[in-house]
Amino acid sequence: MQLTRIMRVLIRGSNGQAQWKEITENHLPKGGKRLSFRENSLIAFGLGMLVFSYAYFQDEINPDSKWAKAYRTFTREPLSWLTKGQPDGPVSPDHKPPVF
Repeated sequence: MQLTRIMRVLIRGSNGQAQWKEITENHLPKGGKRLSFRENSLIAFGLGMLVFSYAYFQDEINPDSKWAKAYRTFTREPLSWLTKGQPDGPVSPDHKPPVF
Protein backbone atom coordinates (compact mmCIF):
# COMPACT_ATOMS: atom_id res chain seq x y z
CA MET A 1 0.00 0.00 0.00
CA GLN A 2 1.35 3.45 -0.90
CA LEU A 3 1.18 6.38 1.47
CA THR A 4 -0.35 8.55 -1.21
CA ARG A 5 -3.48 6.44 -1.21
CA ILE A 6 -4.09 6.78 2.53
CA MET A 7 -6.45 9.64 3.15
CA ARG A 8 -5.86 9.86 6.89
CA VAL A 9 -2.80 9.21 9.02
CA LEU A 10 -2.55 8.51 12.74
CA ILE A 11 0.02 10.83 14.37
CA ARG A 12 0.93 11.90 17.87
CA GLY A 13 -0.24 15.35 18.85
CA SER A 14 1.59 17.89 21.00
CA ASN A 15 -0.04 16.45 24.13
CA GLY A 16 1.07 12.89 23.27
CA GLN A 17 -2.38 11.62 22.31
CA ALA A 18 -2.88 9.87 18.97
CA GLN A 19 -5.09 11.72 16.51
CA TRP A 20 -6.09 11.37 12.88
CA LYS A 21 -4.97 14.00 10.40
CA GLU A 22 -5.57 14.40 6.72
CA ILE A 23 -2.52 13.93 4.51
CA THR A 24 -2.95 17.43 3.12
CA GLU A 25 -2.58 18.82 6.66
CA ASN A 26 0.79 17.17 7.17
CA HIS A 27 3.79 19.36 6.46
CA LEU A 28 7.40 19.55 7.50
CA PRO A 29 8.26 21.71 10.46
CA LYS A 30 9.55 25.17 9.65
CA GLY A 31 13.13 26.08 10.34
CA GLY A 32 15.33 23.05 10.73
CA LYS A 33 19.00 22.58 11.41
CA ARG A 34 21.31 25.20 9.98
CA LEU A 35 25.05 25.01 9.59
CA SER A 36 26.99 26.92 12.19
CA PHE A 37 29.79 29.37 11.43
CA ARG A 38 32.38 26.73 12.35
CA GLU A 39 30.91 24.16 9.95
CA ASN A 40 30.61 26.73 7.15
CA SER A 41 34.19 27.90 7.62
CA LEU A 42 35.51 24.32 7.64
CA ILE A 43 33.65 23.56 4.42
CA ALA A 44 34.96 26.75 2.78
CA PHE A 45 38.53 26.03 3.96
CA GLY A 46 38.32 22.47 2.64
CA LEU A 47 37.07 23.63 -0.75
CA GLY A 48 39.78 26.29 -0.89
CA MET A 49 42.46 23.70 -0.14
CA LEU A 50 41.01 21.41 -2.80
CA VAL A 51 41.16 24.16 -5.45
CA PHE A 52 44.67 25.20 -4.37
CA SER A 53 45.89 21.57 -4.49
CA TYR A 54 44.35 21.07 -7.92
CA ALA A 55 46.08 24.22 -9.22
CA TYR A 56 49.39 23.06 -7.70
CA PHE A 57 49.19 19.69 -9.43
CA GLN A 58 48.21 21.36 -12.69
CA ASP A 59 51.30 23.56 -12.38
CA GLU A 60 53.45 20.45 -11.97
CA ILE A 61 51.81 18.40 -14.72
CA ASN A 62 50.70 20.95 -17.31
CA PRO A 63 52.40 24.36 -16.89
CA ASP A 64 50.46 25.87 -19.82
CA SER A 65 47.00 25.45 -18.31
CA LYS A 66 44.94 28.31 -16.90
CA TRP A 67 45.02 26.69 -13.43
CA ALA A 68 48.82 26.66 -13.51
CA LYS A 69 48.92 30.33 -14.53
CA ALA A 70 46.48 31.21 -11.74
CA TYR A 71 48.59 29.23 -9.23
CA ARG A 72 51.81 30.99 -10.29
CA THR A 73 50.11 34.39 -10.14
CA PHE A 74 48.70 33.65 -6.69
CA THR A 75 51.97 32.33 -5.24
CA ARG A 76 54.46 34.73 -6.88
CA GLU A 77 52.54 38.01 -7.09
CA PRO A 78 49.35 37.72 -5.02
CA LEU A 79 48.49 41.44 -5.20
CA SER A 80 49.10 41.90 -8.92
CA TRP A 81 45.37 42.18 -9.61
CA LEU A 82 45.33 45.44 -7.62
CA THR A 83 47.82 47.15 -9.93
CA LYS A 84 46.48 45.73 -13.19
CA GLY A 85 45.99 48.49 -15.78
CA GLN A 86 47.89 51.16 -13.85
CA PRO A 87 51.10 52.73 -15.15
CA ASP A 88 54.33 51.59 -13.53
CA GLY A 89 55.73 55.12 -13.28
CA PRO A 90 57.41 56.38 -10.10
CA VAL A 91 55.23 57.92 -7.43
CA SER A 92 56.12 61.51 -6.62
CA PRO A 93 56.66 62.59 -2.99
CA ASP A 94 53.38 64.54 -2.98
CA HIS A 95 51.46 61.43 -4.18
CA LYS A 96 50.25 63.06 -7.35
CA PRO A 97 50.21 60.99 -10.54
CA PRO A 98 53.32 61.44 -12.71
CA VAL A 99 53.14 64.03 -15.51
CA PHE A 100 54.08 62.71 -18.95
